[in-house]
Amino acid sequence: MTLPDLHEIPLAQIEVGNNRARDLDPVWAEALAAIIKQQGLLQPIIVRPIEGESRRYRLVAGLHRLEAHHLLACETIPAFLSAAASDDAARLGEVMENLGRYDLIALDRCHHLFELKQVWERMYPESSHGGDRKSIKRQSLPLDPTAPEIFGFSEANAEKVGLSARSIRLAVKIWQGLHPRVRSRLRGTTLSTKQTELKALSEQNPAMQAKILDLILGDDHPDIENVAGALAFLDAGIKLTAV
Repeated sequence: MTLPDLHEIPLAQIEVGNNRARDLDPVWAEALAAIIKQQGLLQPIIVRPIEGESRRYRLVAGLHRLEAHHLLACETIPAFLSAAASDDAARLGEVMENLGRYDLIALDRCHHLFELKQVWERMYPESSHGGDRKSIKRQSLPLDPTAPEIFGFSEANAEKVGLSARSIRLAVKIWQGLHPRVRSRLRGTTLSTKQTELKALSEQNPAMQAKILDLILGDDHPDIENVAGALAFLDAGIKLTAV
């Protein structure tokens, strides 16, 4: 297997998209900067040349490694050039790489699987309709040249991400069910690591989701630690004080 060429690319030439599958964790970036300062960068980032722009690149994988180099005031960073044929193909590679990380928490996993579904269905529109077993030919992915016929997103990707099709559908449904502001509030909380809690929260309407988080994350009711407890409190007829 031939490895791609390694390049030293100026940080100023690397663009980070706004719709990345994984949000930046400043604490982890600082910790990673300390590690890199001691032992160097062991895993280069991956970038893709921006079409039509000379010596400009878009980050594919390695957001925290890139931020760590910014914190260290480095001018360049070791990087591999992605062989992806399109932005969607590169995004697919990023999401799949992150899904393979052992430290991915439940909320991020739901986010990644939703992103994977979005990219997959743009690349393979047939999958968004469940596919046609008679007319769809065998399709190949950059990550798996022996991909099966596409009968649906979840079925086609289950083996690749090590989850059942049912688990993938559930994760996507959870992410879609959580209101965007609720997703933001969940970051850094214990709830974000528990899929059962995320599922229970996602099944409520947006207003109720906000009330539940007010109870769990607020200081007035330290005994309420989960969605079930918050719902029981609200069902008792006790109204929340308006802020």
